[in-house]
Amino acid sequence: MSSRVRAAGLVVLAAVAAYANSLGNGLAYDDTWVLGANPVVTEGRFGQVLTTPYWPKAVPGTGNYRPLTVASFAAEWQLFNGSTTALHAVSVGAHAVASLAVFALLAGLTGVLGGLVGGLFFAVHPVHVEAVANLVGRAEPYAALFVVGAVLVYRRTGEGSPAVRALGILGVALLYALGLASKEIAVTLPGLLLAVAVLDPGAKGKLADRIRRVLPHLVVLGAVLVAYLVVRTSVLGVITGESPAAGLRGLSRAERLFTALSIWPQYLRLMILPWDLSMDYQPAVLPLARGVTLGTAVGALVLGALGVTAWRLRRTDPDVALGLVWFFVAVLPVSNLLVRSDILLAERTLYLPSVGAALVVAAVARRIAASDDARLRRGALVLALAAAAALMVRTVTRNPTWMDTFTALSTLAEEHPESYMALRSRAAGYERVGSADEAAAVYATAMAMVPDDYTLTLEVGDFHARQGRRAEALELYRRAIALIPSHPAAYQRQGVELIRDGRYDQARTALLEGLRRSAFPDRQLWSLLSESWIGRGDLEAAVRARRAALGVDAESREDWRRLAELYEAMGRTREAAEARQREAAAPEASDDPAPRRVS
Repeated sequence: MSSRVRAAGLVVLAAVAAYANSLGNGLAYDDTWVLGANPVVTEGRFGQVLTTPYWPKAVPGTGNYRPLTVASFAAEWQLFNGSTTALHAVSVGAHAVASLAVFALLAGLTGVLGGLVGGLFFAVHPVHVEAVANLVGRAEPYAALFVVGAVLVYRRTGEGSPAVRALGILGVALLYALGLASKEIAVTLPGLLLAVAVLDPGAKGKLADRIRRVLPHLVVLGAVLVAYLVVRTSVLGVITGESPAAGLRGLSRAERLFTALSIWPQYLRLMILPWDLSMDYQPAVLPLARGVTLGTAVGALVLGALGVTAWRLRRTDPDVALGLVWFFVAVLPVSNLLVRSDILLAERTLYLPSVGAALVVAAVARRIAASDDARLRRGALVLALAAAAALMVRTVTRNPTWMDTFTALSTLAEEHPESYMALRSRAAGYERVGSADEAAAVYATAMAMVPDDYTLTLEVGDFHARQGRRAEALELYRRAIALIPSHPAAYQRQGVELIRDGRYDQARTALLEGLRRSAFPDRQLWSLLSESWIGRGDLEAAVRARRAALGVDAESREDWRRLAELYEAMGRTREAAEARQREAAAPEASDDPAPRRVS
């Protein structure tokens, strides 16, 4: 068995060992919506995979489009009957295969030893826990696998005969399409290919020749990207579709850039010392920067130092320079430097960028191994083993954080009580034990941190509604409507409270406004409109509205039941009996119209 095969086996073994204890995890946080509450997944609606957003019930103009990832979840759910152990096993397997691809890339650039050290760094790094131990993170290993695979194909075929290069271009294009269908971060492949063409230490020819060889690939990738964006836009209604991160909606472009700069020291810390991890980096785990602060200054220095280092090493140590450029290009779409992202920082999004960090580690390992200083080599070996063990331990101990939603939020509240998500969890806990005043105070603190967060605004409005504070609830629902006028959730809640208060005319006006402005047909708005007509005593109008609700969802048991009651009250016994039959045949169903965190 060759040293290369043995090294590859060690990387795969390490990747599986590091995440084996995640097999006991269930559905946590976003998993419950993207998988558990998504009929495309749970019912195996494969015909809808290409035509629906990644997030169920995403408002047109927002959301993500990841059909390959959704198709994978749907196939596994049907094959394994919803077994979360099996689903997590696939995630661990995807990470192991991605780690193998990273090893192959690093070994080709730095040699087998460098590939082994860098591959182990990638395989066991704790920053990948969210991408592997939480099921929705699966999109990251998929995208990284296809992107790294495309780079491998390019390196193997880019300098071959015309026929080989043509086949290579087709292979790269196919892998790019698969990567884009997995997660949007794959959009960075053209930039990464260009960086490899320029900085690959094993590339032949002058710089102009290398650029000329990669140009056909870039042209074809551009065509693939355009086709993907056309399909994506037809599904989402917009090219990008980001829902801005909590706190970013109200920032000016300059303030967003200051905040983006302040995050770069965190990228560096998470790559080098990933001990303090968090499922949430929104306010106030990471503060917003509305001007020049110490954080923005340090961030600018880190970013500038990486750029200067890459430039100075481009000839003497091109593999190190390539690693630094890889990280920058791969993290750019989620960095808020170019466009407003739906996150400030998320560990899962560092999966593909960390390939660049692994390349730097691999390059340094190769240089140390080539040194004539035996003491340096022995010391470096001891340090590498200790670092690998420490990374492995941190990963293994971090995996159970994603056991379920309660565990994830409890861990967040313990480790980062300043997080607005932790505050939400604490407020809910206060309410459960009957401490409504304490809950209200904590919710107020969270709202002050992120006053433009739609889901939080609805949540606090619901809290006040449960406490009988109808005026406060209605004010928050109106605020939510102002934040996202095209989503029906706030109109629904507003209608419920107005009906409960006997303000049927106002409820009807609000519900009709929701129906007019909602980005998609909504059954619950029609159902509530029917209730408002019942309150006014107009049963004919109530029947028409209830029929409209069934026009949106013909299998709504609640609407058939209510329609039967209306017919009975009107003495229309035959129609009532038919409605009762439809009610009995309809499946149980539940709705949660509130949008969730975009990931």
